[in-house]
Amino acid sequence: MKLGAIIMASGFSRRMGENKLKLNINNKKIFEYTVDLIYKYDFKDKIIVSNDEEIIRYSQEKGIRAYKNKNAIVGKSESIKIGISNTQNVDGYMFFVCDQPFLSVETIDEIVSKFKKNNKLITYPVYGNKMGTPVIFPTKYKDELLKLSFDEGGVKLIDKENSQGVLIEREYEYFDIDDKEDYRIAVKYEK
Repeated sequence: MKLGAIIMASGFSRRMGENKLKLNINNKKIFEYTVDLIYKYDFKDKIIVSNDEEIIRYSQEKGIRAYKNKNAIVGKSESIKIGISNTQNVDGYMFFVCDQPFLSVETIDEIVSKFKKNNKLITYPVYGNKMGTPVIFPTKYKDELLKLSFDEGGVKLIDKENSQGVLIEREYEYFDIDDKEDYRIAVKYEK
């Protein structure tokens, strides 16, 4: 089973007021947590889509192919399209956001394991009672993902018949950083 990891790191952090991905938690930039996690994992292909030169450079140093999102203003659909268009010879696309610093290898393993059992279904983690990320889309959804527009994400394609959830006991991994209050909470957490 071959999976391509696509890290989406092109947001504008409007609620934060500055690039949240470059803020530090435990002496490490937020984006570095996701990039380092993907670097260590055995994906067939590893891609990051960003509009930030520092993030691109760091990712390339880790052997992750980096693509500049020149149309980031359009919305997350552009990152999805760039990622998919540059990922080949895989059975699925695993999409990661870059503002979930507490995500673990164990969670990736659990999602990938579930997908391997039924690789026709979109596979996502469930933290408590909430659907989360990262999400795996089988390649049969490539055309539909490429048709997304503006700030639409792949969640638009998910329904009960075409998807499966994986209950993740470590709910803290769902925590993402969107604003200053989230960041304040995150810096208190010791990974």
